[in-house]
Amino acid sequence: MLTVKLQDDNFVKWNFQFQSVLRGYDLLDFFTGDNPCPPNYVIHTESGVTKEMTAAYKNWVKKDMALLSLLIATLSDDAMEHIIGCKTSQEAWSALQDRYAFISVSSINQLKTEFHTAQKGGDSIDKFLLKSKAIRDQLISA
Repeated sequence: MLTVKLQDDNFVKWNFQFQSVLRGYDLLDFFTGDNPCPPNYVIHTESGVTKEMTAAYKNWVKKDMALLSLLIATLSDDAMEHIIGCKTSQEAWSALQDRYAFISVSSINQLKTEFHTAQKGGDSIDKFLLKSKAIRDQLISA
């Protein structure tokens, strides 16, 4: 299902593909933080916090680790360097967003220049339009 691996030059494509799958399975909330980790220990009204783990916590961790594994499987070796040490899918997602989604001002200016100076040249019109759309998508992402 996920055919694009994240590299330095394809964040927009990768992000679109990855989020589409997550939305399809209603799992994006693990990555955005809208599905926080439940309390890990059972709390009794009489005795307070126990050493017994809650079923909700165990299930959440199991699902989150599976999602983190899925995320890792879609990363190139270089991209994986940015999430080493992350303990949850949300931590990894945030690290990738910080690294790839927020492009510097100089990169934005470079993309704008590329967009405004793009020429068809010997390319087919389809290829030219795809290149223009890719630059536009990167600008929108930034």
